[in-house]
Amino acid sequence: MSQYQQYQQQPLPPSNLPYAPPPQQHTEGLGSWMLAIFLTMIPLVNIIYLLVLAFGGSVSVAKKNYGRAMLIWTAIGIVLWILVFILFASFGVSIFNELSETYPTNYEYNY
Repeated sequence: MSQYQQYQQQPLPPSNLPYAPPPQQHTEGLGSWMLAIFLTMIPLVNIIYLLVLAFGGSVSVAKKNYGRAMLIWTAIGIVLWILVFILFASFGVSIFNELSETYPTNYEYNY
């Protein structure tokens, strides 16, 4: 016989905690993700849909996180567009003022 004994796993003692089955994860199909991406491409509908995804109670955790992340990116995009609009508007006003000062505006007609 071998000088080492065979290891036998000992059973664990019973726990006093109640048995709780692992939470069921709802997997979303390809069609629901296609619909989600399609609805986020439509202006104004996307913000409403993202609010429903982010703060609605009957959606999966993955879609809830997707909705929150897309809302953050949408807010960043809106702020950047506002800044770009202000930049170009001020640039246009300065060019208009420069052009209006270049040419005389008081014409005198001698009859």
